[in-house]
Amino acid sequence: MAQWYIFENEVTVGPFEDGEMVRLASGGRLGAETPVRRGVDGAWTTWGVASSSGVAGEAELPSAEIISEQDGELKFACPGCRQRYRGATAEYRGAELECGSCGIRFRVPAGVSPAAVPEEAPDLSEEIPEGEITCPHCWKSFPREFLMYISSHPALAGDPVAGEFEQRRFRPAVFNTVGQPLDAYGLPCTDMACPHCHLRIPAAIIDLPSHYFSIVGAPSSGKSYYLTALVHQLRRVLPESFGCSFFDVDPQLNAVIDSYESSIFMAVDPDRVATLPKTQQTGSDFSNQVLLNQVPTELPKPFVFELKSLTYGKAGTDANVVFYDNAGEHFQPGADVLVNPATQHLACSDGIIFLFDPLNDAVMRRICDPADPQLGSSFKVTDQTVLLAEMINRIRRHRNLSAAESCRIPLVIAVAKYDAWCDRFARRPQEIETIVEDGDAPRARLALGRVLDVSFSLREFLLEFVPGLVNTAESFFEQVYFVPVSNFGHPASRDEVSGGIGIIPGMLDPVWVEVPFLLLLAELGLLDTAWEAPPPPDPTFSVRLLDGVIVFKHPVTGRRLRVPRNYLGAVLELGSKRYAMPPRPPRGRSVSAARDLWQ
Repeated sequence: MAQWYIFENEVTVGPFEDGEMVRLASGGRLGAETPVRRGVDGAWTTWGVASSSGVAGEAELPSAEIISEQDGELKFACPGCRQRYRGATAEYRGAELECGSCGIRFRVPAGVSPAAVPEEAPDLSEEIPEGEITCPHCWKSFPREFLMYISSHPALAGDPVAGEFEQRRFRPAVFNTVGQPLDAYGLPCTDMACPHCHLRIPAAIIDLPSHYFSIVGAPSSGKSYYLTALVHQLRRVLPESFGCSFFDVDPQLNAVIDSYESSIFMAVDPDRVATLPKTQQTGSDFSNQVLLNQVPTELPKPFVFELKSLTYGKAGTDANVVFYDNAGEHFQPGADVLVNPATQHLACSDGIIFLFDPLNDAVMRRICDPADPQLGSSFKVTDQTVLLAEMINRIRRHRNLSAAESCRIPLVIAVAKYDAWCDRFARRPQEIETIVEDGDAPRARLALGRVLDVSFSLREFLLEFVPGLVNTAESFFEQVYFVPVSNFGHPASRDEVSGGIGIIPGMLDPVWVEVPFLLLLAELGLLDTAWEAPPPPDPTFSVRLLDGVIVFKHPVTGRRLRVPRNYLGAVLELGSKRYAMPPRPPRGRSVSAARDLWQ
């Protein structure tokens, strides 16, 4: 098949196949004097000369594109402007027609022809090499040179992977004077797409490194409320304290979470109960359906933000932050299937926040505030330890880990709805400052020592009620934190009109919502940390590091404890005294390499 190029508007456009050239001529775009050439190295001539000499193929009517044929009804599209038509198969097969939209004449194929067969969606997963860019939709990594662009001209509608209503994706070959790729009709294109799933990728994903964070939890655990409160708090805390802006990279991708934030934190009526819809497993607001390997596949929509330093000379810390909010049903055993791989982002996550809901637990709900309206729904009880085990199973499979391997992804178990069980927990996180200001320093620091102290107390608290959850997490993850959070800092309320459960915006006062994410940023080295001064050594307190795990005897209960290495450097309050854990090794030095310091 010949490859043709056209010279128009001072640029070279192409390549085009023979059939496309005929359609362009029929539509009036190609005139007799239009410069054309055959192949990249061919000699320039005019379309009049090329067509009269026969080198462009027979000047026959272009063929309509057959969309479908079923039960005697034929659906087809104009080859010039893609205007759609439908009618009886017997009447239109083989007919010559004139498009009522663009006016070109075309022929409807008499029978099934290669042009009538739907374009096959190629399996590109084996052809695309691994590279420096990771698609936030399908998590396929690929080199920059494999990027695709999204065509601009409306006649180029329909993509074999992204769908018939999406603009065609293409690999650029011709560019204008400012470096923008041109589609087949010569229009400049600015939107980029993944070469595997063909979904649109924001430019920031290409230009900056990206960090992926998964939010996991049972149905009705409040993941959407948590993500909404988290984003709202980060927009304030990161610029004020850490000198980093936090803003939407792509408002179109973030439309759902932005609307949630508006309805809760920017409510017109602050005294009326505000509720959020339940996250659905599928639907245009939460996922995109594409055709991968001829299989309709639902891919979750990511929420993408840019974390940008506000201090000159710190551009190396700039990065994208990508969140995923899946329906709780996605984490149920058996839900990880080919047509809905919605939670495969767990395997490439830089950090995981597991939202544990005490009101959703059969044991812990007994100690929660009985006035909370969420306790009225007994069907919401879920064994969340099973969900955690299923999450571990998926990470193990998708990262191809053996049964003996542990996971280096840091895990934060955010124990939600603190306002409903705070009376049973001895610590008061709302009274603890988690951000330490350093005088005239341009940035504050995360008080990691204080957070670890509360984390250990919450770990002890959970061992009384859900020991399986703690032990399951620490048996697989090398770093596990426990953080109490309250999305709103106030008990939920029931809307008397709709019956839905939500929050009164005027009472909002979130507690530690941002702390789980700040912990993960600190683990990535993107935030500075502060530590409490260690107390004098206690000769009766013996602590060692064995195989990357801290081992010591609890000075109050006498139990021998094994806790993850993320507690290194912490000062823990045990009973009425403070005890120091071994110091952390310098950043970049492994714990195992420094273990001789504590044995």
